[in-house]
Amino acid sequence: MAEPSTDVYHGQTAGNLLRTYFDAVRPAFLAASILPVLTALAYVHSVSGSLDYWLAFNSLFGIVFIHSAANVLNDFFDSKNGTDAINEQRIYPFSGGSRFIQNGVLSEQQVLVFGLSLLAAGICFGLFIVYATGPVILMIGIIGVLLAVFYSAPPCLSCKGLGDITIVSCFGLLPVTGIVYTQMGLITDDAIWLGLVIGCFASAILWINSIPDIHADKQVGKHTWPARLDKPAAVWMHGVWFIAGFALILLTPLRSAGYFVWLAILPAALACMWLFRGRLALAIPLTLSTHALVCLALVVGFLRA
Repeated sequence: MAEPSTDVYHGQTAGNLLRTYFDAVRPAFLAASILPVLTALAYVHSVSGSLDYWLAFNSLFGIVFIHSAANVLNDFFDSKNGTDAINEQRIYPFSGGSRFIQNGVLSEQQVLVFGLSLLAAGICFGLFIVYATGPVILMIGIIGVLLAVFYSAPPCLSCKGLGDITIVSCFGLLPVTGIVYTQMGLITDDAIWLGLVIGCFASAILWINSIPDIHADKQVGKHTWPARLDKPAAVWMHGVWFIAGFALILLTPLRSAGYFVWLAILPAALACMWLFRGRLALAIPLTLSTHALVCLALVVGFLRA
């Protein structure tokens, strides 16, 4: 897949400008926030037998806008600290940022304004949910927004080795428990376990995407855990996230709805195999596929239940 260029994203028409900004959010990766929402909604339906579709719609769009804002702001702050500019080992489009700044398509200022605009839109959706459901969602939303921004913004949680915990929270615990609360008025134990399971597989995505960035991150003082461990250890640790996710399904009440999840062992095993062989370009998509298959299998399991 070719990196963005001014030949493609020339911005000379309204349609092209719209496409430029749409692609700048890295839409292919929004599944990481959409699928947990759908999984949580399937869980709610299996427990209560009904859904508030209006709240579900607003929750989904709010989370997607916050995720989009986090992607764009990550590009801005990784441009400011220089890691994307010097990243010669990147595997586009999975690592090294969107390249819209580095390839001259958008300026840092344009990316910052765009990211803040997406964040404001996400907050607006969130405030509607707060109005409809109460202060618990306000607390969850505030935590989610702060983590989304400060994952990349100084003091930069990912730079301090806290990126993995942030991903487990933002792509697992917070969206799942938030959705369950907006629909049911309480947070069940199952919702917490479900959030942790999905968070583990989401963190596996972050982990493997960080491996090609190790050299560049080290040079700018971005101390992610893969950068701290170095590549050989980071390769082994990637599989630990898979093991943790599958173990949680097996050891928690979710096992009754998780029979289909074991299908995801195949792409997970293939991802580990290709990663051990140094074929990151194959291992990364398989890691994404594992996360997606786990979520979709849980949806099927909940709906059948």
